[in-house]
Amino acid sequence: MNSILHGFLLIGFLLHALFMNLVVGGTLILVVTDWLGFGTGRGRYRRLGAALAKLLPSFLVFAVVSGAASLLFVQAAYGPVFYPSMLLVGKTWIAVLGAVLLGCYGLSVYKHWRVGRRPVFHLAIGSVNVVLFWAVTGIFVMVGILMLDPEHWKDIQASGLRGMISLPSLFPRYGHMVLAAVAGTGIFLVCYGLYLGSGFRRRDSAGDGPTEGDATWVTKYGVAWALAGTLPQIVVGPWLLLSLPDEVRADLISGQNLGSLAFFVGLTFGLLSLVLLNAALMIPHVRGMALAGIVSLLVTVCLMVVVRDAVRQSWLTKHFVAMQPSPDWGAMAMGVVVFVMSLGLIGYVGHAYQNAHPSRRRS
Repeated sequence: MNSILHGFLLIGFLLHALFMNLVVGGTLILVVTDWLGFGTGRGRYRRLGAALAKLLPSFLVFAVVSGAASLLFVQAAYGPVFYPSMLLVGKTWIAVLGAVLLGCYGLSVYKHWRVGRRPVFHLAIGSVNVVLFWAVTGIFVMVGILMLDPEHWKDIQASGLRGMISLPSLFPRYGHMVLAAVAGTGIFLVCYGLYLGSGFRRRDSAGDGPTEGDATWVTKYGVAWALAGTLPQIVVGPWLLLSLPDEVRADLISGQNLGSLAFFVGLTFGLLSLVLLNAALMIPHVRGMALAGIVSLLVTVCLMVVVRDAVRQSWLTKHFVAMQPSPDWGAMAMGVVVFVMSLGLIGYVGHAYQNAHPSRRRS
């Protein structure tokens, strides 16, 4: 039965990571895209910014709902280390809710206040949203690392925030997640560009989104952002690996378990995606090469979710528990309900959008 909980934990986090990356990376890309649009006066940046501004509030809702399910699964499986970690973070953990609500309001304001007369104020709102969502990401990373370090709880309780930010894995893991979010949004933009050029683009009632003529540019723009989030991982990835305890690192590179296999296969696909995406930027027709690079990067992301879970289990086993004996079935039941609701919400919104904007094949 614990394997069922473990499966829900992996799937729930993968779904949450998908939308969380789109919010954390997408907010930055939205602000940069609008800044380029205001600065250069090129309409393609403004049109893409308009499309992202419409999508991000919905992505945030999906991230919150799927995140609630993922959090319940974590509580069910790792309650004995999760709850103390929340208590150590204290008021900062409570502030997450306020930051997310404020960010949601900020995205709505940004979406509806797209005026060219006050671009500085407009971009300032977007920049605040970037700070809020990146701060929330940092808090979740902090709680995730505290879960894995029970032996440092007393020291951290005495030293407070200063002790938390001195944890060896904090900054490399945070950098790894933020860069992954940027790369993930780049993947979305590549898929969006390929969709624009497919002949099945949905009619935009507002008329301010990208056109079919923008398809190749949007695809290349997405490739550039995917590379911007992936290339620095060449440095951040080894930094994160070296920050792990010796036993955990040895277990990960041993080649004797599923987590180690996922690590090396994911690394291979990650390097392959860099080659393919870089080639997609240099050749005139990017569709096939870009699609192959995105598929490779998606395989890498899925495998790294498995690696993340393997590292957590190895790290906890290193201390005193594998967290298997007494899962919280009440939290799991609530997680399943919320998880099903999140899938239903995503399906409902997709169906409503399809009915509101019927697809039309362009001749």
